[in-house]
Amino acid sequence: MKRFLFFALVLVALAPLAPKYLVPYLETRQEPPSEAKSPDQTGAFGRRHEIPMARNGQYMTEARLNGRAVTMLVDTGASALALPEDIANDIGIFLKPSDFKKPVQTANGVALGATVEVRDLRLGPIRLKNVEAIVLEEDLLAVPLLGMSALRQLDRFDISNDTLVLIQ
Repeated sequence: MKRFLFFALVLVALAPLAPKYLVPYLETRQEPPSEAKSPDQTGAFGRRHEIPMARNGQYMTEARLNGRAVTMLVDTGASALALPEDIANDIGIFLKPSDFKKPVQTANGVALGATVEVRDLRLGPIRLKNVEAIVLEEDLLAVPLLGMSALRQLDRFDISNDTLVLIQ
């Protein structure tokens, strides 16, 4: 009985210290209730980002490139992440005219692009580092493309019920 009382007194004495040590642990470990989860989740199968199909049948998503918000079109036919020059400038990639020397096949024929690397790409909870990209001059690309250089870094991606699911 004495042991029980001693143990209870120790617990009572330490109880005021518990919030100080438990709050940081609980803040980083808690997940929202399942009904409050967004389509972007981190779970048993890794990080996941869901992209619903747009009315035009394409998959558009919000991404963060080097910390800047950019709307991108998912294009599995594009070998690399493709950016118009103004978007490249917005995310901190500045090019000279002499940098545009790589031949690139576009819908309008062959053009010259500049090979670059996007340091940080975020798609919801998914984080990709050092993604190969191609920058095209303004009039050659209307919308940034999320191509295979980024998609290859994922564990997988697939389409289910008109939703493109990216999993890392």
